[in-house]
Amino acid sequence: MKKGAQVEAVINDFISKELVRDPAQLPLTAGASLLDSDILDSLSLLQLVVFLEERFGIIIGDADLLPENFSSIDSICAYVRAREPEEQAAHG
Repeated sequence: MKKGAQVEAVINDFISKELVRDPAQLPLTAGASLLDSDILDSLSLLQLVVFLEERFGIIIGDADLLPENFSSIDSICAYVRAREPEEQAAHG
């Protein structure tokens, strides 16, 4: 499995198991809006941020808590990939 697919699988799995309250919303698609479907609210966003920081070793600053970074699994994956430590070293 490619690394990008692994990131998506890990994030999808966490959101599906920990944040989705209505089983009718499963399975989640990578492009589905987590905000419009009320999967992400302020509390679940905090849970997601803590999970992402611990799982991927990144720091998510307050300035990055924008709807466009967390609107879907695709956008979360893109955000995480852009901030992974080895990516930062390669670009930094």
